[in-house]
Amino acid sequence: MKVLVPQENQLMRKLVSIVLIGLLLVIPARVMSWGFQGHEYIGALAWEYLTPEAKEWVKERLDVVNEASLSEVTTWADRVRGSEEGQFLGPLHYANIPPTESQLDMQRDCPNRRCVVGAAMNDIDVMFDSKQSLQAQGEALRTFSHWITDMHQPLHLGYQQDRGGNDIRVTFFGAEMNLHRLWDSIMIRGMDLMPAPSEQAALHPLPEVGNTDWHHALIGWANESYELAREHAYADLDNNAELGEIYFNQARPIVEQQLIHSAQRMAMIINAAAAQ
Repeated sequence: MKVLVPQENQLMRKLVSIVLIGLLLVIPARVMSWGFQGHEYIGALAWEYLTPEAKEWVKERLDVVNEASLSEVTTWADRVRGSEEGQFLGPLHYANIPPTESQLDMQRDCPNRRCVVGAAMNDIDVMFDSKQSLQAQGEALRTFSHWITDMHQPLHLGYQQDRGGNDIRVTFFGAEMNLHRLWDSIMIRGMDLMPAPSEQAALHPLPEVGNTDWHHALIGWANESYELAREHAYADLDNNAELGEIYFNQARPIVEQQLIHSAQRMAMIINAAAAQ
């Protein structure tokens, strides 16, 4: 077998990047948060981390809300966006933070829990309450699986002033779009090039979990996303910035990392709820 010298390795990585970037721009995608493909991948990966008990717990609750799998249910909150219910849920897909602030403040940025973090907290409260009906827990699982996923897209914890990057125009390899869409749907394309969920779970085992304050954990994870948005998504970008391979090569690993973290954390919480 031929061993590539360093120059050949560098050229191979460059070629792979160019091919992947081309795929990102031409593969059709439904423009939703993380894309349907990203949500479904996270749900399928989370399933790999569930205990047998948790898998049964999930199946029982998905049955009552007519959802086929954890992978598919992650997209429900996007599927209903055009409905009256979907409009009510609209503000729950994100939390915007002033750029002058370093962390999420629930009273300031999520009053009455009307943001993605507060919505996830509300669903956890129902999922962990054994007095709740299967229907109520199924509906909570249905939305929780989406909120925990959205929370890990950094620009869903973006700045107030630009609506999480929606008001920042950029050009990515000649294609004009807003910054939020670049992270939400363009970077997520080409997911078929990532390992299958079963392989990914083997590569990244579920961390050990002790007794956890899940509300506190959610705030911590939200702040992680906000920091990634500040350091990498925004990266001191000016409006109408032209972005290319350097930006892509810095952003893509963060997207992949966040997909894995989202799946692991979804699984941790579901495993804990099922063990109640």
